[in-house]
Amino acid sequence: MTSAAFPWKNGRPPHLPCGPGDIAENVLTPGDPDRVRLLADMLEDVTDFGRKREFALITGTFEGQRLTICSTGIGGPSTEIALVELAMLGAKRVVRIGGMSALVANYEPGSFVAVDRALGDTGTARTYRAAGGKAKASPAIVSGLVDAAAEQGLTCRPGMVASTDSYYFGQDRRYRPVDDGQDLSGAFIDGFLAKGAIGVEMESEIIMTVGSAIGLETGCLLGVHGNRATDEWLDDYEPTQRNLLRIAGRAFSKQ
Repeated sequence: MTSAAFPWKNGRPPHLPCGPGDIAENVLTPGDPDRVRLLADMLEDVTDFGRKREFALITGTFEGQRLTICSTGIGGPSTEIALVELAMLGAKRVVRIGGMSALVANYEPGSFVAVDRALGDTGTARTYRAAGGKAKASPAIVSGLVDAAAEQGLTCRPGMVASTDSYYFGQDRRYRPVDDGQDLSGAFIDGFLAKGAIGVEMESEIIMTVGSAIGLETGCLLGVHGNRATDEWLDDYEPTQRNLLRIAGRAFSKQ
C-alpha cells in the first residue's frame, strides 16, 4: 500500500518520471528541463523517461560511462525532491550544471566556476543543516572539474558562491513593474561580496547541503551567464551549456 509518509509505488517515486534501474550512479542536474533535451544529442544509447512537472530525465552514456541528466527546476524545494529521489534510485555522485551571475569583473561570461562551498540562508538548506548537511562540495569532484576543463582548453576556477531563494529583490534586481526610483543599491550583493562570494545563483547551497545530509558526493559546475560588476549578459548560452556537460562528464571519470 502507498504510504503518506513514503508515497512511492512499485519502487517508483512520486515526482521523477522513472523507476528502479533507470538512474546511473553519476548524475548531472541542470535546472531547466529544456536543457536536458538540449544535451541529449551529446549522449549515446539514450533513454528518455519523459517529464513530470519540472523534472525531465534521460540516461545514456558519455565517453563510455553511464550518465543520467535530470532537471531540478528553480530553487530549493524542487531541487531537494530531485536529490532525495535520485539517491534512493541509486545515484552516488551529483553535479549541478547551471548558470550564475559573477560578482567580480574578472569572471567573464562564458567562463566556468567549480563551486567548492556556498553561503546563503535558503530555506531548504537551513532545514537540512539540522540533519547534518554542510554546503561544501566533494574535494575530488572540484579538482576533477578543474582538471577536466583544463584538458579541453577551458577556463574553470574553484570558488565560493552565494545562493538565494530570490531572483529579483534578493539579487538587487528591479522588482516592480515600473522603475519608480526603487532602491537597488546593492545591499544583498555587497553583503555576498563582503563574505567572499564570487557569484550568486539559486541552487548550489541546496545541492551540497542536502547531498551531504543524504550521503551523496556533490559538486556544482557553473557557467557565467552574466556579470553584475560589468553588467554583461550572455545572450547565447548554448555553447556554455554544452561545455558544462563536456567538463562534468569527463570529471566523473576521474572519481
